[in-house]
Amino acid sequence: IFPLSSSRSVSSIFYFSIDDVRSLQVNIPHSGPIFAPLGSSISIPCLVSLSSTPTTAASSSFPVVPRIKWTVVSGGVETQILVARGQRVKVNEAYRDRAALLNYTSSTDDASLWLGDLRSSDSGHYRCEVQQGLEDASDLVQLKVKGVVFHYRDALGRYAFSFHEAQRACEAIGAEIATADQLLAAYYDGYEQCDAGWLADQSVRYPIQVPREGCYGDMDGQPGLRNYGTMDPDDLFDVYCYVEQIDGEVFHNSVPQQLSFNEAQSYCRAAGAELATTAQLYLAWSEGLDRCSPGWLSDRSVRYPIITPRERCGGPQPGVKTLYRFSNQTGFPEPSSLHDVYCFKGE
Repeated sequence: IFPLSSSRSVSSIFYFSIDDVRSLQVNIPHSGPIFAPLGSSISIPCLVSLSSTPTTAASSSFPVVPRIKWTVVSGGVETQILVARGQRVKVNEAYRDRAALLNYTSSTDDASLWLGDLRSSDSGHYRCEVQQGLEDASDLVQLKVKGVVFHYRDALGRYAFSFHEAQRACEAIGAEIATADQLLAAYYDGYEQCDAGWLADQSVRYPIQVPREGCYGDMDGQPGLRNYGTMDPDDLFDVYCYVEQIDGEVFHNSVPQQLSFNEAQSYCRAAGAELATTAQLYLAWSEGLDRCSPGWLSDRSVRYPIITPRERCGGPQPGVKTLYRFSNQTGFPEPSSLHDVYCFKGE
């Protein structure tokens, strides 16, 4: 599996004689899940092979054009991505400009699927199915899209990072500054944040699902990524960070603790661990961690991960919730205040 930027055009016909073909085989040559980063592109291979049988006089030899179909099963729902037969390829509108049969024009035994601009919601089980005459064969593989984009703010207040400070801030919490493609992928998964933040290309943007006063930016009345363009590196904004992998586990005691920041550090050390970083908590949340208990992290912030929204756990939206000192959502809690704790133990 590898990133690609190949042409997506499709205009070929497969011809096989039913005299020559009796057994159809389809193979996705992967034994385990495929992992791919958020916002990237991949090719999922699907190899088609046809075995020969003796020709009989009674058999006709008109060409049979195979039908290729790719679907994905996610959350118990199967969605068609595309169907191809001969020169006709029908791509689901939801995958327009994101899906194609990569080598359809050049190889009759290659039905590999190209999928671009990967989103977390693209994770699922992908099925390559080929039908020819009365025969039908398919194979299945799991795709897991890794990585999460998150907004990060300085402890002192809103819009406090220069571009280089923003890069260092993400690195300090175990992440890297996000790219525009990664933020766009997060937006298509439903991410919204009405705070302008630096990205890796030195642009400043923010994702809005529901346009409203104060969040219009350069797209008055329309949802999308607001874009300030390339900014002076000394200008001050928040930042969007990205984390894809952590070598270890974030853990949380089932019995909520009441600890100061220093006590939280000691608690994790006593467990052979350390305070989790904000990036580690976000990635753990993206992989299913759900705890309605605000806890200390290594940057002195207090946060908690919510998968299933409930009234007393931060409102109607899933996400990593943050406790701020002030009502305008700035400032981290006093180090002497008492909260739970999230620890991280490396592999």
